[in-house]
Amino acid sequence: MRPLLTATGFRRLALPSVALIAALLINSLADRVPSSIGLGGNHQLIGILREFSAAALWLAGAWVAARLIDLLLRRAAVTGPRSASYPRLLSDLIHAALFLLAAIGISTFVFDQTATGLIATSSVMIAVIGFALRYVISDVFSGIALSFDRPYRIGDWIETSPGTIGKVVEITWRTTRLLTRDGIAIVVPNGLLATGRLANYSGAAPSFRSALRLSLAPDIAVARAKRILLAGALAATRTYSDLRPDVLLSECSDAGIVYMIRFWVPDYGQENMCRDAVMEGVLYALRRAGLTPSASRREIISKESDSDHAQGRTPPEMLLLDSELFGAFSTEERVHLAERLVERRFREGVTIVHQGEPASTVFFVREGALEVRSTGAPGGEIAINRLGAGDLFGEMSLLTGEPRSASVIALTDVVLYELDKEDIAPLLARRPELGEALADLMLARQRSGRARLDAQEGEQALELRSTSARLFGRLRKFFSLPDVGR
Repeated sequence: MRPLLTATGFRRLALPSVALIAALLINSLADRVPSSIGLGGNHQLIGILREFSAAALWLAGAWVAARLIDLLLRRAAVTGPRSASYPRLLSDLIHAALFLLAAIGISTFVFDQTATGLIATSSVMIAVIGFALRYVISDVFSGIALSFDRPYRIGDWIETSPGTIGKVVEITWRTTRLLTRDGIAIVVPNGLLATGRLANYSGAAPSFRSALRLSLAPDIAVARAKRILLAGALAATRTYSDLRPDVLLSECSDAGIVYMIRFWVPDYGQENMCRDAVMEGVLYALRRAGLTPSASRREIISKESDSDHAQGRTPPEMLLLDSELFGAFSTEERVHLAERLVERRFREGVTIVHQGEPASTVFFVREGALEVRSTGAPGGEIAINRLGAGDLFGEMSLLTGEPRSASVIALTDVVLYELDKEDIAPLLARRPELGEALADLMLARQRSGRARLDAQEGEQALELRSTSARLFGRLRKFFSLPDVGR
């Protein structure tokens, strides 16, 4: 358990405690002080010392009480459900109340004045000051109410009015200070926060759900549209793992059918980055599927898509032309391979390849999302990667004949293209040097996959022993290629 008084706490209590002890000693020894300094029984000096020490005793007591309450507030803030800075406004209010009580005690018990008399003589002044400072007073009392209700805390992201969103950095008597994501400081009077609408994006947990809206042409099947959009959103989980996206129909408009892509944001400060990642994944998935967002009476078509359609390229050709693994192949060779791709469709939840099974094919993802899982790590099967439109898997089996190194499961309905060893063998036989480039690219992908597995396991996995030369040797043996003197 965290101790109530730390070294810092003792230091903060030291000075007020010394003042309290000194005032107590002076008050108790007031009768002896004049004689000890040669003034005899000076009753006037004794009276002054008693009044001074009594007033100091009240003030020092209030000071010690204020420091103790500060320590309790700080401990409660640190040990609460969400660690945060303790509210400065509440601390200031308690300090003011304690010293006000001390002032009333001094007036009543030290100087024999009645509190009612003081209030009566200052009523006119209070009325004038209150009218002049009515808005300030309203903000102060609103701040008091907010300190008890605590609709937000320091560190929370709140929206005080439409478009005004910031992180709470300070709560004072009159105002709450916010800092926006763009680094702009906003000062909001507490009166506006207490009487207006307030949205807290942090709440009990910092995560909240955001959404994107996207229109697609009405002739696109709803099931296919949802599959493509969800796969694109799932691609963003490579960067932000806890997005948990889903896709819902929102409405039908003159622009087409509007879909809502929802996802969870871990913290409002990351909302822009999460939105960017989701939108980027969705647009890429649409492009891979040969689709574009629609707008009223026109379609928004990227220059890149225009170029593809102008040249009459098919989706398989686009996949091969954009594939890094086949970057060393000429355009004609990749078009030749695209003609040999076989379309495969799988339902959600189907295991497309099983770890350890023999194979000699590679799959290209046209639509949908998949998850790569490995059972070789301690603790059983774990997810090591997610795949979306434009990705491929199974290249090691295609080029070296090795068994599948991981299982791949469909997270949505998927559309894949499959390429067999027999389709690529004639090209490698004609140009054996392509095998060298393939070996280098395979090694890079293998290392990237191992790094992801290390991150999932939380420890360093077995060191990769494959080298580009060894991979090329296995590839050359699998395809019976001549030695090109690597």
